[in-house]
Amino acid sequence: MKPFRLGACEARLTILIISIAAFCFSSGSIGQEAFKIGVVNTEEVLQGSTAATQATATLRAAGEKLQKKLQEIADEARTLQEKKAKTELFVEEAQTADLNREILQKQQEHQRELEIGQQALIEKEKELLEPIYKGLEDLIIKVGKDENYDIILEKRLITLYVKEEYDLTKRLTDLMNENAENGENPE
Repeated sequence: MKPFRLGACEARLTILIISIAAFCFSSGSIGQEAFKIGVVNTEEVLQGSTAATQATATLRAAGEKLQKKLQEIADEARTLQEKKAKTELFVEEAQTADLNREILQKQQEHQRELEIGQQALIEKEKELLEPIYKGLEDLIIKVGKDENYDIILEKRLITLYVKEEYDLTKRLTDLMNENAENGENPE
């Protein structure tokens, strides 16, 4: 499973936003108002999410199935190579040409199956996980709006310390699982 990651650009933007907020807060322009910040460890939320866990298990099973199929093809190619090595000592090179073709076909089949399998896994991962990522993002926005948070940050990104009351990770995990059980969309 891919973790919910922010790129370097988003990280710089987040730091800029925090710097501006800190400046505004310290300068008094919003110092009279309560400035509510929350944090969430999205990777932990996804690991605790039933839907994400099921999607990951499905992807892992498909990956293992692909690996088994590729191993079978590789074993067949290896058997052909061993047969060729034993045979070529006692016969002319022309007589091993068929074995060379079979070995080449097996190698090409292995490569083709690898490419097709990897592409299928990527597409399945996108199909299964993107809605979960989007649901988490929507849920974070909903919680932010409903509970009047001014900003919600990725906890793993830059947070060194946060009071437990501002860490939304457990609550969001519970909400995601609750929404999945009820078949609800967080919006």
